[in-house]
Amino acid sequence: MTSADELARRAEGFREYLPDQSPMADISPEYSQIQVPLEWGGIWQVPGLDLKLRSFATISAQCVNGWDFGLRHQIKVGLTMGMTPPQIKGIFIQLLFYLGIPATVYGLLQAQQVINEREEWRAADVSMDADWLDTVEEKLQRGSELRRQNWGEQANKDIEESLAQRMVPEASDIVDGYNFGEVWVRADLSPKERMVCVLAALMSRGHSKQLKQYIGYALDMGFNQREICEVISQAGWYRGWPHVEDALEQAKAVFEEKDI
Repeated sequence: MTSADELARRAEGFREYLPDQSPMADISPEYSQIQVPLEWGGIWQVPGLDLKLRSFATISAQCVNGWDFGLRHQIKVGLTMGMTPPQIKGIFIQLLFYLGIPATVYGLLQAQQVINEREEWRAADVSMDADWLDTVEEKLQRGSELRRQNWGEQANKDIEESLAQRMVPEASDIVDGYNFGEVWVRADLSPKERMVCVLAALMSRGHSKQLKQYIGYALDMGFNQREICEVISQAGWYRGWPHVEDALEQAKAVFEEKDI
Protein backbone atom coordinates (compact mmCIF):
# COMPACT_ATOMS: atom_id res chain seq x y z
CA MET A 1 0.00 0.00 0.00
CA THR A 2 1.35 3.42 -0.99
CA SER A 3 0.98 6.05 1.73
CA ALA A 4 0.51 9.78 1.28
CA ASP A 5 3.88 10.25 3.00
CA GLU A 6 5.56 8.02 0.41
CA LEU A 7 4.00 10.03 -2.45
CA ALA A 8 5.23 13.22 -0.77
CA ARG A 9 8.79 11.82 -0.52
CA ARG A 10 8.72 10.89 -4.19
CA ALA A 11 7.50 14.37 -5.06
CA GLU A 12 10.37 15.91 -3.12
CA GLY A 13 12.82 13.88 -5.19
CA PHE A 14 11.21 15.24 -8.35
CA ARG A 15 11.94 18.88 -7.50
CA GLU A 16 15.13 18.92 -9.56
CA TYR A 17 12.90 19.04 -12.64
CA LEU A 18 10.72 21.90 -11.37
CA PRO A 19 12.32 25.21 -12.33
CA ASP A 20 9.78 27.45 -10.57
CA GLN A 21 8.35 27.52 -7.07
CA SER A 22 4.56 27.35 -7.26
CA PRO A 23 2.61 30.02 -5.35
CA MET A 24 -0.29 27.62 -4.80
CA ALA A 25 0.89 26.54 -1.34
CA ASP A 26 0.20 30.06 -0.12
CA ILE A 27 -2.99 30.51 -2.12
CA SER A 28 -4.55 27.16 -1.20
CA PRO A 29 -2.68 24.77 1.12
CA GLU A 30 -5.49 22.24 0.62
CA TYR A 31 -4.91 22.21 -3.12
CA SER A 32 -1.17 21.73 -2.68
CA GLN A 33 -1.78 18.91 -0.20
CA ILE A 34 -3.58 17.07 -3.02
CA GLN A 35 -1.73 18.24 -6.11
CA VAL A 36 1.95 17.89 -5.15
CA PRO A 37 2.02 14.23 -4.02
CA LEU A 38 -0.58 13.17 -6.57
CA GLU A 39 1.05 14.85 -9.57
CA TRP A 40 4.80 14.80 -8.94
CA GLY A 41 4.98 11.87 -6.54
CA GLY A 42 2.29 9.79 -8.19
CA ILE A 43 1.22 10.27 -11.81
CA TRP A 44 4.64 11.27 -13.13
CA GLN A 45 6.40 8.33 -11.47
CA VAL A 46 4.09 5.45 -12.31
CA PRO A 47 6.00 2.70 -14.18
CA GLY A 48 5.34 2.09 -17.84
CA LEU A 49 6.42 5.32 -19.56
CA ASP A 50 9.68 7.20 -19.21
CA LEU A 51 9.78 10.77 -17.93
CA LYS A 52 10.55 12.48 -21.24
CA LEU A 53 7.65 10.76 -22.98
CA ARG A 54 5.43 11.84 -20.10
CA SER A 55 6.64 15.38 -20.70
CA PHE A 56 5.77 15.14 -24.39
CA ALA A 57 2.25 13.97 -23.49
CA THR A 58 1.83 16.70 -20.89
CA ILE A 59 2.95 19.55 -23.13
CA SER A 60 0.57 18.32 -25.83
CA ALA A 61 -2.34 18.21 -23.39
CA GLN A 62 -1.50 21.66 -22.04
CA CYS A 63 -1.44 23.01 -25.59
CA VAL A 64 -5.04 21.81 -25.94
CA ASN A 65 -5.96 23.44 -22.64
CA GLY A 66 -4.72 26.79 -23.88
CA TRP A 67 -3.69 28.17 -20.48
CA ASP A 68 -0.42 30.02 -20.95
CA PHE A 69 0.82 29.57 -17.36
CA GLY A 70 0.34 25.80 -17.48
CA LEU A 71 1.93 25.37 -20.89
CA ARG A 72 4.92 27.58 -20.08
CA HIS A 73 5.50 25.69 -16.84
CA GLN A 74 5.51 22.33 -18.62
CA ILE A 75 7.81 23.65 -21.35
CA LYS A 76 10.25 24.62 -18.58
CA VAL A 77 9.93 21.15 -17.06
CA GLY A 78 10.69 19.58 -20.45
CA LEU A 79 13.74 21.77 -20.99
CA THR A 80 14.95 21.03 -17.45
CA MET A 81 14.62 17.30 -18.17
CA GLY A 82 16.93 17.67 -21.15
CA MET A 83 14.69 18.39 -24.11
CA THR A 84 16.23 20.82 -26.58
CA PRO A 85 14.47 23.98 -27.78
CA PRO A 86 14.09 22.50 -31.30
CA GLN A 87 12.40 19.45 -29.75
CA ILE A 88 10.01 21.65 -27.79
CA LYS A 89 9.10 23.58 -30.93
CA GLY A 90 8.88 20.29 -32.80
CA ILE A 91 6.00 19.23 -30.55
CA PHE A 92 3.84 22.11 -31.73
CA ILE A 93 4.80 21.63 -35.38
CA GLN A 94 3.86 17.96 -35.01
CA LEU A 95 0.45 18.97 -33.68
CA LEU A 96 -0.27 21.40 -36.54
CA PHE A 97 -2.52 19.01 -38.46
CA TYR A 98 -4.12 17.51 -35.33
CA LEU A 99 -4.90 20.65 -33.31
CA GLY A 100 -4.89 23.32 -36.02
CA ILE A 101 -2.87 26.42 -36.83
CA PRO A 102 -4.01 28.59 -33.88
CA ALA A 103 -2.92 25.98 -31.31
CA THR A 104 0.45 25.51 -33.01
CA VAL A 105 1.11 29.26 -33.24
CA TYR A 106 0.05 29.66 -29.60
CA GLY A 107 2.39 26.85 -28.52
CA LEU A 108 5.34 28.22 -30.49
CA LEU A 109 4.85 31.71 -29.03
CA GLN A 110 4.75 30.32 -25.49
CA ALA A 111 7.81 28.17 -26.18
CA GLN A 112 9.80 31.14 -27.46
CA GLN A 113 8.99 33.17 -24.36
CA VAL A 114 10.30 30.37 -22.16
CA ILE A 115 13.40 29.72 -24.28
CA ASN A 116 14.32 33.39 -24.12
CA GLU A 117 14.47 33.26 -20.31
CA ARG A 118 17.84 31.50 -20.16
CA GLU A 119 21.02 32.00 -22.12
CA GLU A 120 21.70 28.27 -22.46
CA TRP A 121 18.23 27.71 -23.92
CA ARG A 122 18.63 30.62 -26.34
CA ALA A 123 22.01 29.29 -27.46
CA ALA A 124 20.52 25.87 -28.20
CA ASP A 125 17.60 27.35 -30.16
CA VAL A 126 18.92 26.66 -33.65
CA SER A 127 16.99 25.89 -36.82
CA MET A 128 17.15 22.35 -38.13
CA ASP A 129 18.18 21.49 -41.67
CA ALA A 130 15.33 19.78 -43.49
CA ASP A 131 15.01 18.08 -46.86
CA TRP A 132 11.96 19.94 -48.17
CA LEU A 133 10.46 18.37 -51.28
CA ASP A 134 9.36 20.49 -54.24
CA THR A 135 5.96 19.04 -55.12
CA VAL A 136 2.89 17.75 -53.31
CA GLU A 137 3.21 14.53 -55.27
CA GLU A 138 6.70 13.94 -53.89
CA LYS A 139 5.50 14.69 -50.38
CA LEU A 140 2.61 12.23 -50.79
CA GLN A 141 5.00 9.52 -51.96
CA ARG A 142 7.35 10.06 -49.03
CA GLY A 143 4.40 10.12 -46.64
CA SER A 144 3.08 6.87 -48.08
CA GLU A 145 6.47 5.24 -47.56
CA LEU A 146 6.64 6.52 -43.97
CA ARG A 147 3.19 5.13 -43.12
CA ARG A 148 3.99 1.78 -44.72
CA GLN A 149 7.30 1.54 -42.88
CA ASN A 150 5.92 2.49 -39.46
CA TRP A 151 2.31 1.28 -39.48
CA GLY A 152 1.90 -1.09 -42.41
CA GLU A 153 -0.04 -0.92 -45.66
CA GLN A 154 -3.38 -0.64 -43.85
CA ALA A 155 -2.49 2.92 -42.87
CA ASN A 156 -2.30 3.88 -46.55
CA LYS A 157 -5.64 2.20 -47.18
CA ASP A 158 -7.11 4.23 -44.32
CA ILE A 159 -6.04 7.41 -46.11
CA GLU A 160 -7.33 6.22 -49.48
CA GLU A 161 -10.72 5.30 -48.01
CA SER A 162 -11.11 8.38 -45.79
CA LEU A 163 -14.06 10.71 -46.23
CA ALA A 164 -11.64 13.60 -46.72
CA GLN A 165 -10.00 11.82 -49.65
CA ARG A 166 -13.38 11.08 -51.21
CA MET A 167 -15.07 14.44 -50.58
CA VAL A 168 -12.25 17.03 -50.51
CA PRO A 169 -9.46 15.18 -52.30
CA GLU A 170 -7.37 18.22 -53.25
CA ALA A 171 -7.26 19.54 -49.70
CA SER A 172 -6.71 16.04 -48.36
CA ASP A 173 -3.69 15.53 -50.61
CA ILE A 174 -2.12 18.80 -49.49
CA VAL A 175 -2.68 18.03 -45.80
CA ASP A 176 -1.50 14.43 -46.04
CA GLY A 177 1.50 15.41 -48.15
CA TYR A 178 2.75 18.01 -45.70
CA ASN A 179 1.77 16.09 -42.55
CA PHE A 180 3.26 12.71 -43.38
CA GLY A 181 5.73 13.72 -46.10
CA GLU A 182 7.31 16.67 -44.30
CA VAL A 183 6.42 16.91 -40.59
CA TRP A 184 6.53 13.23 -39.63
CA VAL A 185 9.95 12.76 -41.28
CA ARG A 186 11.65 15.65 -39.46
CA ALA A 187 14.66 14.64 -37.35
CA ASP A 188 13.91 16.80 -34.29
CA LEU A 189 11.58 14.18 -32.79
CA SER A 190 11.60 10.41 -33.04
CA PRO A 191 8.55 8.60 -34.48
CA LYS A 192 7.71 7.37 -30.97
CA GLU A 193 7.83 10.88 -29.53
CA ARG A 194 5.61 12.12 -32.36
CA MET A 195 3.09 9.37 -31.71
CA VAL A 196 2.94 10.23 -27.99
CA CYS A 197 2.15 13.84 -28.92
CA VAL A 198 -0.60 12.79 -31.32
CA LEU A 199 -2.20 10.30 -28.92
CA ALA A 200 -2.23 12.88 -26.13
CA ALA A 201 -3.67 15.57 -28.41
CA LEU A 202 -6.41 13.36 -29.86
CA MET A 203 -7.36 12.14 -26.39
CA SER A 204 -7.41 15.68 -25.05
CA ARG A 205 -9.62 16.91 -27.87
CA GLY A 206 -11.98 13.95 -27.58
CA HIS A 207 -11.48 12.81 -31.18
CA SER A 208 -12.42 9.20 -30.45
CA LYS A 209 -12.48 7.84 -34.01
CA GLN A 210 -9.04 9.19 -34.85
CA LEU A 211 -7.70 8.22 -31.42
CA LYS A 212 -8.76 4.63 -31.96
CA GLN A 213 -7.06 4.61 -35.36
CA TYR A 214 -3.80 6.00 -33.97
CA ILE A 215 -3.81 3.59 -31.05
CA GLY A 216 -3.72 0.86 -33.66
CA TYR A 217 -0.85 2.60 -35.43
CA ALA A 218 1.02 2.94 -32.14
CA LEU A 219 0.77 -0.80 -31.57
CA ASP A 220 1.93 -1.45 -35.14
CA MET A 221 5.06 0.67 -34.59
CA GLY A 222 6.01 -1.14 -31.37
CA PHE A 223 4.18 0.50 -28.47
CA ASN A 224 2.94 -1.92 -25.83
CA GLN A 225 -0.45 -1.70 -24.15
CA ARG A 226 0.93 -0.22 -20.94
CA GLU A 227 2.71 2.61 -22.76
CA ILE A 228 -0.47 3.59 -24.59
CA CYS A 229 -2.52 3.53 -21.40
CA GLU A 230 0.09 5.58 -19.57
CA VAL A 231 0.11 8.24 -22.31
CA ILE A 232 -3.65 8.49 -21.89
CA SER A 233 -3.40 8.65 -18.09
CA GLN A 234 -0.61 11.24 -18.16
CA ALA A 235 -2.46 13.57 -20.52
CA GLY A 236 -5.74 13.00 -18.70
CA TRP A 237 -4.36 14.30 -15.42
CA TYR A 238 -4.02 17.69 -17.13
CA ARG A 239 -7.06 17.55 -19.39
CA GLY A 240 -9.51 15.98 -16.94
CA TRP A 241 -9.99 12.41 -15.75
CA PRO A 242 -13.27 11.73 -17.64
CA HIS A 243 -11.22 11.97 -20.84
CA VAL A 244 -9.16 9.04 -19.57
CA GLU A 245 -12.15 6.73 -19.25
CA ASP A 246 -13.37 7.63 -22.74
CA ALA A 247 -9.92 7.12 -24.25
CA LEU A 248 -9.30 3.83 -22.45
CA GLU A 249 -12.57 2.56 -23.88
CA GLN A 250 -11.11 3.14 -27.35
CA ALA A 251 -7.84 1.51 -26.35
CA LYS A 252 -9.65 -1.53 -24.96
CA ALA A 253 -11.55 -1.93 -28.23
CA VAL A 254 -8.32 -1.88 -30.26
CA PHE A 255 -6.61 -4.34 -27.93
CA GLU A 256 -9.56 -6.72 -28.29
CA GLU A 257 -9.65 -6.34 -32.07
CA LYS A 258 -5.97 -7.20 -32.26
CA ASP A 259 -6.42 -10.01 -29.72
CA ILE A 260 -3.69 -8.77 -27.38
